[in-house]
Amino acid sequence: MLVEHDRTGLREIASLIEDGRLRVIADRVFPLEEAAAAHALGETNRTTGKIVLSVLP
Repeated sequence: MLVEHDRTGLREIASLIEDGRLRVIADRVFPLEEAAAAHALGETNRTTGKIVLSVLP
């Protein structure tokens, strides 16, 4: 699914998630400090879902 990064598109994505029609699958969440490790994991092509970098404390 491609959606322009505008308010309308983001609201539609949020609606799909809330309705259970779109599921987000994250393979692993890394703190930003471990971005190199996240990148290395992505290079293995052995993930099932997205790799997420967290910028929150």
